[in-house]
Amino acid sequence: MVKESIDIPNEWETAAASLIRQETRTCLIIGKGGSGKTTLCKFLVQKLTEARKCAGYVDSDVGQSTFGPPATVGLKVFHRPETIYDQTVPTAIHFVGNTNPLGFLLQTLAAVKAMAEESYRQGAEITIVDTTGFIDGPVARVLKYHKMEMLQPQRIIALQAEDEIEHLLKGYEKTGGKILRLPCSARANNRSQAERRKYRQEKFKEYFKTAEKVTCSLDKLVFPSCIIGTGQKIIPGELPDDDCRSKLDKIYLEKCGTELLALSDYFNHSLPVERLKTFFGVSSIIHITRHELKNLLVGLSDKNNRTLGIGAIIDLDISKNQISFFTPVKNCDTLSVVHFGALKIEHDGRESEKLRVIRYI
Repeated sequence: MVKESIDIPNEWETAAASLIRQETRTCLIIGKGGSGKTTLCKFLVQKLTEARKCAGYVDSDVGQSTFGPPATVGLKVFHRPETIYDQTVPTAIHFVGNTNPLGFLLQTLAAVKAMAEESYRQGAEITIVDTTGFIDGPVARVLKYHKMEMLQPQRIIALQAEDEIEHLLKGYEKTGGKILRLPCSARANNRSQAERRKYRQEKFKEYFKTAEKVTCSLDKLVFPSCIIGTGQKIIPGELPDDDCRSKLDKIYLEKCGTELLALSDYFNHSLPVERLKTFFGVSSIIHITRHELKNLLVGLSDKNNRTLGIGAIIDLDISKNQISFFTPVKNCDTLSVVHFGALKIEHDGRESEKLRVIRYI
């Protein structure tokens, strides 16, 4: 049980009782890394289920995920207190694409919203939303404020040792938000960066242990972060001159609106950018390489953008009109949407590189 693993302050007991008594629908948990947010969430879920409440636990800590793999927001719905330690299979996940919200604020907010709504669809009477330890600076302030605004929680529980997150709380409090400030557990543990990396590797390794190669036709797929398959393919005869044809040999080109996609095996520094922009009347060129796509983490979703699972790209072969993934998602018949992430994952779960695969030039 939670009490056996960590000290539970009396204030936590009081907070749990108030959530049950006041029939709170959504509760948001905020605190820095190592403050005990995850332990508090488990404790609250345990108390709620002991009170015969169906509780949803939305885990939006994309770097140190409890339910589901890293780079996703996970959901687990609990009906009984004895199931709180069952972290094997989440009720649902929603792909974000990075293990840090920086650069993925919109995706993070959309994922949290989707999982909160799914929690209630699955019968939860109250949903507890855990957050990342990302609390410092203007970006963190914007993210947390809009998360509060989007979820409209009846109660926000803030874990702090002193006043380290007051800059996140006071603005929302002035608009009428109800905030309960609680002390951190005396034995809360903040993982080192090395421990955090190891934890993510173990989570990824566990997720991919049943993965295998899956190949899909590009014709049925949508790539929201890229125009692949949405525009007009450019054939060599449509290029401005022989010099361009020579430089662009073996580079796939596709035009969509004011954008031109250039897909090559490796980064091509000799790409005649200005001539192509002028000739095709585009304002930007998107350059993607197959080399950088290899092992890229991706989210695999159905036509309603519900995440079926995650995968790592093995290859995107335009000549064969297909893309292949390493993924535990067995049935890709319903796969419609592929979201690019920002890191490469080896098959053993190691994060080999963080990158932006889409270059605008």
